[in-house]
Amino acid sequence: MHATHDTRERLDTKPWYRQFWPWFLISLPLSAVIAGFITLHLALDTDDGLVSDDYYKDGLAINKDLAKDERARTLGLEAHVRFDPVSHHMEVTLHQRAGAPIGALVLQLIHPTRAHHDMKMPMEALGQGRFRATLPDPIPPANWHIRLSPPDDSWRLENRLKLPGADSVLLRSK
Repeated sequence: MHATHDTRERLDTKPWYRQFWPWFLISLPLSAVIAGFITLHLALDTDDGLVSDDYYKDGLAINKDLAKDERARTLGLEAHVRFDPVSHHMEVTLHQRAGAPIGALVLQLIHPTRAHHDMKMPMEALGQGRFRATLPDPIPPANWHIRLSPPDDSWRLENRLKLPGADSVLLRSK
């Protein structure tokens, strides 16, 4: 009879909510539910900037863009673009084989994934085919798509430039 009394004393008398294992087992599916709600929130609130609503219109725009490339090739245009990380100046030296001298340029920096980071700015003419624009500070790091064109957008030169990092790139018609 004394042995039975010892067995009763060894039994755990704490309620279930004060035990470790029930809470551990509850936490596993609960963490999956919380992660699901976080994923749902991100999916609903994040902009899908790369998805186009009008594929036909985009297809027509591609044909117009090809004509801009051909116009730049006809004029024999080529530009050397240099970025100064200290002053945040983007300097362009434009060379051309034919046509009237270029008086003004527009520089576009297009972020590969975030449209709200895109920049479009007029360039200041320095003379003898040289132009300058000042970029904002800081520049989000990315492999930027750089585009150079006149204000009337009759031709364009494009390439990629990793900023910060690379400090120059050559733009040629495709």
